[in-house]
Amino acid sequence: MDDRNMETGSSASNYGDNEHPKSIIHIDIDCFYAQVEMLRNPELRSVPLGVQQKNIVVTSNYEARKYGVQKCMLVTDAMKICPSLKLVNGEDLHNYRTASNKVFEVLQTWKCQVEKLGMDENFIDVTKLVLERSKSADVKNVALSGHLYKEPGIECLCGCHIRLKIASQIANEIRQKIYDELGLTTCAGVAHNKLLAKLICPLHKPNDQTTIFPDHGADFMSTLQSVRSIPSIGSKTTETLISHQIITVKDLQEVALEVLKKNFSSDMAVRLKHLSLGEDNTPVKQTGKPQSIGLEDSFKTVSLKSEVEDKFSALLQRLLVLVREDGRIPVSLRVTLRKKDAKRLSSHRESRQCQISSSIFTISNGILTVTEAGQQKLMTIIMRLFNKLIDLSKPFHLTLVGLAFTKFQERMTGRSSIVNYLMNDISVQSVLNLQNDCDTSATSMDYSAASPSSSTTTDLSDGEVEPSPKKPKKVNWIAKKRCLSKEDVASPSKLKVGELRLNSKELEKVSELRLNSRDRSLTPRASPAKDNLSDTSDTMKDVAEGGNCEGCPSYVDKEVFSALPGNMQQELKAMWKNPSSSVTRTSPRTMNKAKPNTLLKYFVPHK
Repeated sequence: MDDRNMETGSSASNYGDNEHPKSIIHIDIDCFYAQVEMLRNPELRSVPLGVQQKNIVVTSNYEARKYGVQKCMLVTDAMKICPSLKLVNGEDLHNYRTASNKVFEVLQTWKCQVEKLGMDENFIDVTKLVLERSKSADVKNVALSGHLYKEPGIECLCGCHIRLKIASQIANEIRQKIYDELGLTTCAGVAHNKLLAKLICPLHKPNDQTTIFPDHGADFMSTLQSVRSIPSIGSKTTETLISHQIITVKDLQEVALEVLKKNFSSDMAVRLKHLSLGEDNTPVKQTGKPQSIGLEDSFKTVSLKSEVEDKFSALLQRLLVLVREDGRIPVSLRVTLRKKDAKRLSSHRESRQCQISSSIFTISNGILTVTEAGQQKLMTIIMRLFNKLIDLSKPFHLTLVGLAFTKFQERMTGRSSIVNYLMNDISVQSVLNLQNDCDTSATSMDYSAASPSSSTTTDLSDGEVEPSPKKPKKVNWIAKKRCLSKEDVASPSKLKVGELRLNSKELEKVSELRLNSRDRSLTPRASPAKDNLSDTSDTMKDVAEGGNCEGCPSYVDKEVFSALPGNMQQELKAMWKNPSSSVTRTSPRTMNKAKPNTLLKYFVPHK
């Protein structure tokens, strides 16, 4: 036990505290795959049930476990010990993912940090919720819900025993809500850290829960018969420990820290020591959407390109369903193969990936969809990556193929999203009234145009470039007049940008209008427009009064002008008052000088 006070290193700075402020709950769904199948078909509830993937029983219900059917048992062995075993194919994970997501949504309703661990396990940090409830609870009479690992000898001075009792009540509420809403039974572990919460969880299975206090953490850990039972310890670390006769967790507790440091880094040695004592400071990290969505299909062997293409096609169809449920737009695709190599005497995986155009995916009624042409394009990309992984001039043998979308583009629709400035329903209207009639036409903008991911597609593995749409030529944009009521023109943000592109005839009208305006401003003779701009004091007064357009040129839409901010109105009126400051006669001296940066250039195309 003296090792606990030895050097801890930076990664263990919070270990060994006398206070235990956190309250962590670990939720594990009982025989998850089997429960989902029993909910889909209630007739399976009363019979021994096994969920089969290939030739393996990946899980079974508790009726089958009474016969000795275990996880990852061969189907042939399972049928020998339980001839009445009912097998259900569980290779399609769609229903399991759906159920897992529903459980996660239920857990989110507690407004606490939730971290997914696979499809059937979740951590919940209820520390803040416990503190809130402890303020109004009778702490002396708080009852523990479920089982307690061991009764405490003395009450912990930090008050963790009371807090963990309150957490056990919350765990019971969570489990009950999951059952009421989804019909799934669960078990739970309650502790002051993630390690103990997870390991104590299955102590009373199924459909039950267990709480462990911090002072019994080391005692509980000593009962584990293998160091591999500790979640943070992998197979290689286990092999190294076993090679030094450190087999059980109790062996790890008793070994000297210096012995561990000879085989591991200082930080790792200290971490192993603390884990063996049930000490863990790993936080519960809120789970977001996955960084990749993928599927794999394994088989004995496939040696024909046509068969491989059929496998990929089937995977793609299932993968597109998952992407539609996720809602994000994929922008990268990865292909994985597992080759059977006689020389290496083992299978090995190889992957290639490339970017894909987001324009392949469309949004219809808020749902992400892919047309048949888009699916064909994806299959072309998949087989192109396959051809880079396999030399078709030589025989090949595959035992697995996999597809995954590995990068995503969020569908931003918030106030700060640039999409707001590019979509049809939000944008800007012209200050110029170019037509007397109301133009009600609208040009729908391509959603993918707002995405930088829809440009060139690059094979990140081998430099392959996927063709992309041609870049649009630079065009001059100008807004058309819109028919809007006074209520519609409350602010410039409620205007449209869809009607920005002019045809060739309209551009000619604009050019003629601009030239005529320039000629009038450069000619000494008076004109009505010039007379309207002659009174500076009246112009400033109009701006101050909030949008009076007296003094504006005749071609300006007064209704739209009144919707502009005051400072913009003031700048425009100043330009109209003194047009020579913004439009000057071209001369050799001024030809190469930069034109003034004024608002007018954003509304009228320059030649």
